[in-house]
Amino acid sequence: MLFLTRRFSFSASHRLHSDAIGAAENACAYGICENIHGHNYRLEVTVAGEPDPKTGFFCNVMELHRVVDELVVKPSDHHHLNDVPLYAGAITTMEGLSQRIWAAIEPALYAQRMRLTEVLLAETDEHWVRLRKD
Repeated sequence: MLFLTRRFSFSASHRLHSDAIGAAENACAYGICENIHGHNYRLEVTVAGEPDPKTGFFCNVMELHRVVDELVVKPSDHHHLNDVPLYAGAITTMEGLSQRIWAAIEPALYAQRMRLTEVLLAETDEHWVRLRKD
C-alpha cells in the first residue's frame, strides 16, 4: 500500500467558544483563545492505494488538489471560520475542524478512486492534530 500526502495552507480567524458551557467555563477552557484570533493553518491530506500498472500512480494529485482546494481551502482562506458553512455548529478547535474537513472531502475523494487515510491540521509549527481512519 502506498500513501500520498498533499500539503495545503490557508489563513483564517476563529474564536473558541462552546454554547454547551457557560461564560466562566468558556473562559477557563479557552483562555485568550476565546477572543477572535487567527492562524496560518497547515493542512495535509493523505490518500492510499495501489498504483495502476498503466499509469504508475494510484491517484491524480491534481484531482486531489482540486477537491481539497474547492471544498476546504477556498471556503476557509481569509475567512472567520465560525461563520463558514463547512464548520457551522462546530467548536472551531483543530479537532472540530479536522472532523468537518474529513467529512467534506472523503466522499469527493472516493468518487475519484482515492481512499482518504489521514487529515493533519496544524495551527502552528508547535501543535497539530491528526485524524486517521482505522
